[in-house]
Amino acid sequence: MAKKQNFNWKIGAPLPRIEAHTERKLEVIEQYLDVYFDTVTANRHMDVLRITIVDGFCGGGLYQKDTETRYGSPFALLYAVERAKIRINADRHKPLQIAAQFYFSDANTLHMATLRDELLRSEFASQVDESIILQTGNFEDLLPKVLTDIKKRQRQGRSFFVLDQWGYTDVPMHCLQKIFSSLHKPEAILTFSIDALLNYLRNDGKGLDGLRQYGVDDDFVRTWNELKEDENFGRATAQRSIMEALRHNSGAHFFTPFMMYSKTDKRWMLLAHLSKHQAARDKMLSVHWDQQNHFRHIGKGSLFEMGFDHRLVETKDALFSFLDEDEATLMQELENELPGRVMDNMTDDVLQIETLLSRIGNLTAAQNVMIFRALQRLVSEGEVEIEKKGGGRKKASTMIEVSDKLIRPSQPLLFSNFGKQKVD
Repeated sequence: MAKKQNFNWKIGAPLPRIEAHTERKLEVIEQYLDVYFDTVTANRHMDVLRITIVDGFCGGGLYQKDTETRYGSPFALLYAVERAKIRINADRHKPLQIAAQFYFSDANTLHMATLRDELLRSEFASQVDESIILQTGNFEDLLPKVLTDIKKRQRQGRSFFVLDQWGYTDVPMHCLQKIFSSLHKPEAILTFSIDALLNYLRNDGKGLDGLRQYGVDDDFVRTWNELKEDENFGRATAQRSIMEALRHNSGAHFFTPFMMYSKTDKRWMLLAHLSKHQAARDKMLSVHWDQQNHFRHIGKGSLFEMGFDHRLVETKDALFSFLDEDEATLMQELENELPGRVMDNMTDDVLQIETLLSRIGNLTAAQNVMIFRALQRLVSEGEVEIEKKGGGRKKASTMIEVSDKLIRPSQPLLFSNFGKQKVD
């Protein structure tokens, strides 16, 4: 994963020491892939799942932690597929084949030589140069050929990219745009060192050409210089603006950003999940809620805006953690704010649940099940009704599903409490 001065691999040399934030990233990748494979293979009639897994900054494959050897992202990805094969086929009468193709690349020739050596001494040796393709070079230069191979191999382009760059320049925006415009079912986990960008940003605004793709222009520099002395508010505001540029320019429909702190480098870095489907975003959120207290989300957990959000001025809130008390606050905020969004998005008094989720998917840290709980309150109070797929109303106590519709009652309660804050 990533390239860094103390992340150097060489055959026969001591392994680099794994850092806490690297362990957290690997845990997220592994846990998400477990959820991912369970989800995409849910169809019991599926015979084969074709997928391409790309690690654009793979490193040498192994780390050292005290007296133990820990595997890096290439082995984490390989073992995730092996676990899925066993888990998914445990109770199937007809085995499902996971036909995975791996592309591991790094710009450092010593790193790639070390990874090849480690793979050839592992249980995956027979796959090297077959289903495991090792490439030396910059991710930007290698990507076009990888995309061509993916499209030749599989019609849907189902793929998973791990883009664990060290800084913020090795995955240019046009690379993300190519991934999400070329393929139907791609997903990516991207790291982006927002703090490194901010810390080295020149006060005079010079040298911005390469940064404009991240929303950094003269106005950004001027605002950053005005606010940066306020460590929490100023930095959080700048971080959110960069996130909004990444979301808007990447080509991914859903951009789920969370912050992770590196004690070694004393910097916050972005870990973002990018996808074209709302269900994928919801699955990634489930991982973050499970990884409580390791990641932060900047601002409110309920409905928020990327970029500059005036509510940050009012509250100076900078970080939202995935803890039980945060969930309680989030739910109260959702119950206050969601009704207005429902009304604003209705057409002829009807709103598809799927449409609502798509429109607010980038604006909340709430999982779908949390949104459904807030909607359930509106149903129980008679403010909206639920129509199930195929027609017919659901009882207020019945679980809401993505395929349902929200219907404004023919004789509404005038929405007297709709969008108003509760008073405890």
